Amino acid sequence: MRVVIPPETAAGVAATALCAATALCAAMLTGCSTAASTAEGEGPGAASSGRFTGPWADLFEVTYEQVSSEDERAALDDSEISAQEYAYFQDKIIQCLAGLGVSGQFAGDGSLDYTKPSDVTQDDVRLCNVENGIRIIALRDAIVRNPAHLDESKIMLDCLRRTGVVGLGYTRADLDNGVDIDKLGTTAEFAGCAADPLNFRGE
Repeated sequence: MRVVIPPETAAGVAATALCAATALCAAMLTGCSTAASTAEGEGPGAASSGRFTGPWADLFEVTYEQVSSEDERAALDDSEISAQEYAYFQDKIIQCLAGLGVSGQFAGDGSLDYTKPSDVTQDDVRLCNVENGIRIIALRDAIVRNPAHLDESKIMLDCLRRTGVVGLGYTRADLDNGVDIDKLGTTAEFAGCAADPLNFRGE
């Protein structure tokens, strides 16, 4: 089974569209609706304490409040997540899954491929992820995907127009309201834009 880690806990319907395009969220954090509110800086812990800096400071703050382990908080403390920290938490998840008898590995695109015995539930897999740093992994994926934390709807729409998925008549309001998302979300171009909206098929 392949589970894709959200490349961005994206804002508004862009998050829902992104989830639909790449079958995200089912076994990851807490679902697309929570992901959307998190990116917007809503919910518990959203008010900045000034602990973090940079364009992703608010999401660092939210993530810091959500995690419970010292190693997760240590990874967040400098407002950056290094490649070494990223790999560390990937290893923790793989080790946890192995303890359940689940064979898994992370692919280069950030997806988690795994095969589980029938007596291991999806909740077991989810707990391995949540308790071993999946929020840290998802946050770094979000930063790599959109370093300056640009407006999610805008960069997604720009990419969809650039790749010819939609024309100029398809507006930001259409995207935010999920117009034709069921159809658009089946295209390879939509998936590419969801994964890398700033660079996919850019000049």
